[in-house]
Amino acid sequence: MVREAEIPVLRGFLKPSEATEWKQNVFSSAEAGPLLQSLFDGDFEAVLLSPQVLDLLGGGDSSDGESIDAYLERRVLAYLNDSTQEDKADRENALLALAVSCLHLFAQSNWTGPPVAIHVPDLLPPALLTSLTEPGALTSALLSSLLLDGESVYCLVGNPFLLLLARVLLVNCSAKLDSFELLPWWTLRYVSLHQQVLEERSPQLLGLAQTSIEKVMKYESLFSEGTLRNLSIQFHLECGYTSLTYYEYNPAKEHFQRAKELSGLNMNMIGALGKRTRFQQNFLAQLILDVKRKEDFPAPEPDRELTLSPTPLASLPKDHDLSDDTVLNQINLAEPGQYPMPDLSGEEQAVILGVWICFPKPPSDTVATE
Repeated sequence: MVREAEIPVLRGFLKPSEATEWKQNVFSSAEAGPLLQSLFDGDFEAVLLSPQVLDLLGGGDSSDGESIDAYLERRVLAYLNDSTQEDKADRENALLALAVSCLHLFAQSNWTGPPVAIHVPDLLPPALLTSLTEPGALTSALLSSLLLDGESVYCLVGNPFLLLLARVLLVNCSAKLDSFELLPWWTLRYVSLHQQVLEERSPQLLGLAQTSIEKVMKYESLFSEGTLRNLSIQFHLECGYTSLTYYEYNPAKEHFQRAKELSGLNMNMIGALGKRTRFQQNFLAQLILDVKRKEDFPAPEPDRELTLSPTPLASLPKDHDLSDDTVLNQINLAEPGQYPMPDLSGEEQAVILGVWICFPKPPSDTVATE
């Protein structure tokens, strides 16, 4: 059975109907409560720098020659083994919050921003770092720990410690966290991040991704209907993009098709009369994407709390005109009202993009003859 914390953590936010219960029963727990509260507040650094995590990472002794990842694994296993039956679930939730925060911080450090400043020596015991005092030695050791199948990590990657800690929690110690049915989904997300900073594709990560997908698929029926349908859409989109990363085109197509089925959207490339240039005199056939929602799939209702509220238009980047002397900013359709675009959720828009990525493309050497 999927544990109480798993779905909200995957969703990334608490629904209003869940907030009161979580405040009373979850956020009040000794170990995981403050970490989960910071996680849902988006304060991932507060999770990493919390007293619980600082004691977990820096409170142990290190033997001579012990690697950083071996030390972290030993500390995590000791943290779980020293727990009583009553606080075992609380400590497991704390480690889930830590693993998720590490993934978010690593993505923030290397893709989304703003920059994150993590001083690793403040997190680990001095005895573990006695042989890594030379400039750059600690970073080199961390990058070496992330090397897979002979493929090195990009040398300028930011905060590699976060990825290493996430790997320890989600891969090395996963057997001790098997009470989380959907933990492999986070492992799949770790795979995606790790692969993107490696020089080439890693067979180890491919095998880990395939195993993680198979494990989550066993529980897909638990979140593929009703108010959790959007989570199932996200899962298949992530599986599709991961498959594309490893050139697994047929599995990718199947996942994107499944996401499309769950969304209830019909998408067709059609021709519509319109003008594309400023000097075009007659309406000619223009290729457009016609999107319609199936009749048995009503539009999502705002009060169903399926997704976060959309970002206000005023906060989004402004459209930039082409300022082209010939091409119009957008196609001028002869009958613009004939192809209305339904009000789409974020997940539905992502489905359209995913299906389009898998849309058959003409060979690169095809030459237009018209």
